[in-house]
Amino acid sequence: MSLSFKQLRAFITVAQSHNFAEAAIKLHISQPALSSAIKKCEELLGGALFMRTTRSVSLTKEGEVFLPIALRLYDEYYDSINQIQAVFAKQTGSLTIASMPSFAERYLPEYLYAFHQHYPNISIKIEDVVVERVVELVSQGKVECGFSFEPTIEDDMTFTPLFTDKFVVVMHPSHPLSERYVDSITLLDVQDESMVVMNRNSNLRVFIDSVYAHYNISPHIIAEASQIGTLGQLVKQQIGIAIVPQLSSQRMEELGLRCVELNETLLQRKVGIISTPYQHMSVTTQAFLEMIERPVTT
Repeated sequence: MSLSFKQLRAFITVAQSHNFAEAAIKLHISQPALSSAIKKCEELLGGALFMRTTRSVSLTKEGEVFLPIALRLYDEYYDSINQIQAVFAKQTGSLTIASMPSFAERYLPEYLYAFHQHYPNISIKIEDVVVERVVELVSQGKVECGFSFEPTIEDDMTFTPLFTDKFVVVMHPSHPLSERYVDSITLLDVQDESMVVMNRNSNLRVFIDSVYAHYNISPHIIAEASQIGTLGQLVKQQIGIAIVPQLSSQRMEELGLRCVELNETLLQRKVGIISTPYQHMSVTTQAFLEMIERPVTT
């Protein structure tokens, strides 16, 4: 048997009022109900907490020892209640998001700015990781939502599309293809070119390889990397050309590279939100996702 909040409150009120009748009025209960609560409290703790006279009530030595303890417990209880109410009211708390870097750089700041304007006291953490890690973090419950290309997901996760991303061919401005193809290019146009590509086990590499296989193309691969940014640096050094999502084109152009749209219907991927079931989400994550209502325009 444990001490209830009502018993704790009854003890504190009597101790501060020095009178059962006055304490009962403050607590909006009858005197017999108050006396019963104090009796149960004393039985639970193992001894008398009050010395009673016909005129007043005073604390025993044991009661004096217990009073500061009771006050601390009472304050901690209300602090805990206030904290959880603040979380539900989204006045405090945290939001952790996983995102592939290209989306994190290009679109996430806009979403988070709007969210921060509404909930300035919510702390924000961004895990900008590769697509495979985004899915892993959500599936393991380490984050509640992530932004990624549409993956093969498990039953306990959902994917909400935001837009469809195309692919581009990235090349050095001095590359011969740069003058020949200005607006668009096809996969067949680059089939004989030296390529720098993502590592074989990456989600992006698997997808692009499947399209190569559809056209029975064996790309001439010069180098592999685990990050799209590294591919850009390799292209900058004229080691080869690369095929990357259009999401990454801004980063490539900042390196002084040319991005030409790849005119291939098979090379398109949906970008969206991977999340846990809505009913299992924190109110903070729910509020964030509710703000993402309209599709992103690319």
